[in-house]
Amino acid sequence: MPSTADRRRGRPPVHEQAARDARIVAVAARLFVAVGFHAASLDAIAQEAGVTKRTIYDRIGDKPALLRAAVTDVHDYLEVEARDLRHACTLIAAALFADRAVGLHRAAVAVALDDPAISRAFYDAGPLAAQRYLAAHLNGDERRAEHLFGALLGEPHRRRLLALDPEPAPKALDAHVTAVLDAIA
Repeated sequence: MPSTADRRRGRPPVHEQAARDARIVAVAARLFVAVGFHAASLDAIAQEAGVTKRTIYDRIGDKPALLRAAVTDVHDYLEVEARDLRHACTLIAAALFADRAVGLHRAAVAVALDDPAISRAFYDAGPLAAQRYLAAHLNGDERRAEHLFGALLGEPHRRRLLALDPEPAPKALDAHVTAVLDAIA
């Protein structure tokens, strides 16, 4: 009978690959937030995730791909069929006012002038995806969705980005969504 080490060689089962990929993305997101995009090395991500750099490149890609994956992970509400516009707004607000999302936003903005590709990756996987999600609840009206998204984040999100306010409680988020929808919907 083969030893445990012998049975563990080769490609891991699909469920283990998915867990490993999620771990890599979580580690990358944490390091991007903690030390910044450029300072978070692939070596450090690989070491903390318990994988090789080759595994990162093979499974996810380069650092911009890791950022895209981390931002996509924050926007996991995109996989949820929102009941209505209010529900869609609540899902977006809960995701984007969370500490992890705010940290990734800061990391992307910090490198925006030096690396426009990072800005594009962040914008496409984050704000643009959120606006399209809203547009689906506004009869495809992308311009209206853009305005609603801007209002939904607005000053409260800016204060989060500047570390002036803590992550809001669910009741505060609900009140914010209500105020935004009452004002512009």
